[in-house]
Amino acid sequence: MTSTFARALAVGSGLALVLGGALSQGPEVAASASPTDDLNAVDTGGSTSSAVIDWNDVRQEVDGFGGAFAFHKAGSIQRLGDPLSGQILDMIFNQEDGIGLDIVRVMVGDGSIDEWGDDIYDGPTETIMPEPGVFVWDDPDWEDVKDDFDAYQIWLMKEAKERGVDTVLASVWSPPAWMKENESATGGGPNRLRDDMYQEFADYLSEYVLGYKEHFDIDIGYISPTNEPDLSTGYSSSEWTPEELNVFVRDYLGPTFAERDVPAQIVVGEAVGFGEEWVRPALNDPQTVDFVDVVAAHAYTGLVDGETAPNPDRWTTSNELGKRIWQTEYMNNGAPRDRLFVNNTITDGLRYANLIGNMFDQVSLNAYFWWWPASNSGADGSNLIRLQNDGSPQGGNPTETGEIRVFKRYYAFGNYSRFLEPGYVMIGADARPVDDVLVTAYKDPETENFTVVAVNNGTDDHTIRFDLDGFPADVDAVVPYRTSASENLKKLDPVAVSDAEFTVALRGSSVTTFIPENFELPALPAMRDVFSTYPAEENDGQSPGLKVTDNPDGGSMITNIRHGTHLEYSNVNFADGSAAGFVEQMGELRMHARVAPMAGGTISVRLGDPRSGPVVGELEVPAADDPDACRRPWTGLCPDEWITVSTDIDTSSDGGAYGVHDMYLVFENHPRHNLRMFNLDYAEFSD
Repeated sequence: MTSTFARALAVGSGLALVLGGALSQGPEVAASASPTDDLNAVDTGGSTSSAVIDWNDVRQEVDGFGGAFAFHKAGSIQRLGDPLSGQILDMIFNQEDGIGLDIVRVMVGDGSIDEWGDDIYDGPTETIMPEPGVFVWDDPDWEDVKDDFDAYQIWLMKEAKERGVDTVLASVWSPPAWMKENESATGGGPNRLRDDMYQEFADYLSEYVLGYKEHFDIDIGYISPTNEPDLSTGYSSSEWTPEELNVFVRDYLGPTFAERDVPAQIVVGEAVGFGEEWVRPALNDPQTVDFVDVVAAHAYTGLVDGETAPNPDRWTTSNELGKRIWQTEYMNNGAPRDRLFVNNTITDGLRYANLIGNMFDQVSLNAYFWWWPASNSGADGSNLIRLQNDGSPQGGNPTETGEIRVFKRYYAFGNYSRFLEPGYVMIGADARPVDDVLVTAYKDPETENFTVVAVNNGTDDHTIRFDLDGFPADVDAVVPYRTSASENLKKLDPVAVSDAEFTVALRGSSVTTFIPENFELPALPAMRDVFSTYPAEENDGQSPGLKVTDNPDGGSMITNIRHGTHLEYSNVNFADGSAAGFVEQMGELRMHARVAPMAGGTISVRLGDPRSGPVVGELEVPAADDPDACRRPWTGLCPDEWITVSTDIDTSSDGGAYGVHDMYLVFENHPRHNLRMFNLDYAEFSD
């Protein structure tokens, strides 16, 4: 399947940019397609805070960043076909072209048919042991049928391996039904492993690891015997008490893995809440503790500070023992978080940027996982990349359309995952150099590469001086990569390092990653989206005569707007034209613009070409009450000052805002008039 998204990534916009060249008057300056970035225009005379980063204050090791592909979500990617499926995988796993995830989390199949009963949601995968004593690879026809066994997950693991991922975590949602008290892999009745099946289950997990290596050449590096042991559900699940987990690991799984030389390490916990409670009996048992390689938990409960930080008191035993801690599943879950447009924007991105940094800083986290990195699903906040579908009801086998949505949380997650590799170590930093700013830092002991991540939660810029204490002497510059309301992991110009210091203005509501210039990564393919704002001055091309001047409210704005002028924004991904993603809201999209009226006029939203491209929306800007007052060149605003104008956007698949397009804001008034129409601050979309 070839989609407009795939074509856009393959060929780019291919359009020449029209750059402004007018001379400035008064406070106005001629604008270009790439305005001077605020990181390189620091006002050192203002208030500057300092963050010391200590190269020699070595803390925990980083194991990596991961994501799950359970419940056939790898199939959603595979069905797209090349080149799009390959591009999605690169966006997930490739460090050059994507966010560089390091760990694949898969589901140990149990063969169940869950409550939805269709080929999107039925059983996680086939079980390797559909009945006692019978393994699927014992079938005489195994060589003829094995390509169909667990096909989606095996395809995904191999594709990830080709992209450099060599770590797989396999989690058990439920043992096979014949091992359980309720004879079902799903909830209902006594949803537990039978007491007489503990050894059978340990052997089962051993065979799973050894069999996947023998038959599929896949190394399962980590095994978790239970996913969310504190939850019984209508899909695959199985309940355990903390003491039952201790007994199983101590007396069965640990000894069996040791006796059979099973190479997988044991992950214990994965309870719903972010804490060690389900693992504490095993940690306090001297016979079990050495079998526990990783203590894991999900983060659906147990967070503090507006759900952006862990509770360190829930991890005291793990930290005292120096156990590795993994957060193995989290996403936007539950109303209203998953049902608000804002939860696909920078507001959501900052939430996760804070949570990741706080977990590494406050509980010595070693690895962080998202739930589904990419999936065909509804507007449920479960994914970083949503594979758009045809709108069929949940549970009714929705079909992928070939369009994708990329949320701000993808880029904010990438501000960590793209720049931190397994084997890095966290190093000491002043985590809170000023209110609203979070700083964490990491280094690679082998190469002397390093990563500094700074999150500015405030709406105002903050100027920070980074003091690189004990860093290698040859660090001359750092390269920033920023995610903000208008930017998606944008690579910025290098910032000079002098006397082991560099000073930058962190943009308000942003997360910025700094790495040394000699280890710089390429810019990601430029792609805008409906979840970003569109500052007028941050355009990709504009008509001669348009000017940038300071906005009295702060920031910049475009002025000298006259009839026939325009701004260009390249590669805007409208996906299927929807903002919210719900079936009942498919195709609904609005645009808003913040303007200061003068003579007034129309902002026509055109696609593909500023003159002949289809018009998908028109924003009407009224005239100011006193237009004459606006003709004075030193007047930045008119008496009415800022207002917001809006329009519905045509999102039809035939000529509308559907797929990827270059977008133009074309300014129109009376052709014979040469009046300043209005000043433009920014445009943005909403549902």
